[in-house]
Order: sequence, then structure tokens, then C-alpha cells
Amino acid sequence: MASDAVDERSSRPLLTLGRMDQVRIQVGYRARPDGPAYQQFLLDLPVPEAGSGPDAFDEQRVLAALEPVLHVGADAPRHYSIHQHRWHTSWGPSPGTLDIGLLVTTGTATAAILEASHQGVSRAFHDLLELAGRPEPAPISRDAAILRARRSAAAAYAEDLESLSPSAEEHHPAENSWTVGLRTTAGDEYDVVVGLVDGYAGSVRVRHEERIEVFDSVGSE
Repeated sequence: MASDAVDERSSRPLLTLGRMDQVRIQVGYRARPDGPAYQQFLLDLPVPEAGSGPDAFDEQRVLAALEPVLHVGADAPRHYSIHQHRWHTSWGPSPGTLDIGLLVTTGTATAAILEASHQGVSRAFHDLLELAGRPEPAPISRDAAILRARRSAAAAYAEDLESLSPSAEEHHPAENSWTVGLRTTAGDEYDVVVGLVDGYAGSVRVRHEERIEVFDSVGSE
């Protein structure tokens, strides 16, 4: 059908990634290179129209801003793996999206490592918000916070969204943030902070809580 065809009368290239409208960043920390992440940080960032010029908000500027996340409890940068994916469709109001996933290997997740990773990611995300043009601050409602928490945990740990239900919640009005506890039907638990950086709802931390096995010794010999 004619409506399914790309208009070839334009002088523009037929294949293009379009301008970058949105950046999605996920930074995870793991104890060993082949192990799962014990916590993940996510940033969902719209890029303003002004970012399409010669000094465009591109992947190199994003990577440069993310470098502090590698220095976690050590002078030398930690080992990491990274992937990048960019997509765009030729129909409808489809944004040009850049996805960047970064996994950093830290060794055992001590309290010092957890604090250092939080500080490093917060600093990097803050710089990215400044670079892209800080969105106008807006209050985060309870329902919006729980939905964002569930979606973030599902994305970070490949969980079924419908299997995640809130088990606890706490509002922090001064920071415009929420802490939400989530539990899956299989018993996995996640501690999620929505509004992690400067109260921006698109900045989230998801921590996978270790499952504690409980054994009933009553009647055992």
C-alpha cells in the first residue's frame, strides 16, 4: 500500500537514525564479571531541541560524563563492560533514543562500596542533567513513584512487571523522592529510590536485596 512506503521524493537519506530525543542510561555494579548486579541506577533523560546542532548531546559527551562511576572505592578505575543501542522508526511520533548500559565490577559490596557508587553515579547523573538542560522540577505523586519503581526494577532485573508489588513505601518531601520496597511472587525483594538525583523522577536506584533462607529446625534431630 502507498501509505506503507517511505516517501522517496525527498532528498534526505532513506536510512537515518534521526536526531537524538531521549537518552536512557543504566549503570549497574556487580561483585564479579560473570555475576549479577547487586544494584542498578537508571536515568531517563529527554534531550531538548537545542541539542541537535553541531555541539549535539551525543554518546561521547554522555560517556565522558559517566566516567566518575568507574572510580568506586579505589584510585584506579574499575573494570567494566558497556553496550550501546540506538533506535528510531520512520513513522509516527517515534523519538530517536540512545540506550547505554554500563556494568562495573567492584568485588564484594561493602558499605563503603555502596556509598561510593551512590556518590559517583549521583555526580554523573547530575552532570548529565545539566548537560541536557535540567527539566522543570515537579512533585512526584505516590502512584507515579510506585509505577516508576516497578518499571525500573522490571527493566533492571528482567522481572515481569505484573509480578512486582509494593511491600513498603516512604515519602521524602524535602528531597522530592520516594523509597519503595518491592517484592516478586517468587520472593525476590528490591529497594528502590525514585527521584534519586535532585528530585528528578527519571533518576532511580534499584537495589536487589539478598534473599535470606529460613530453615525450620523444630523437630529435627
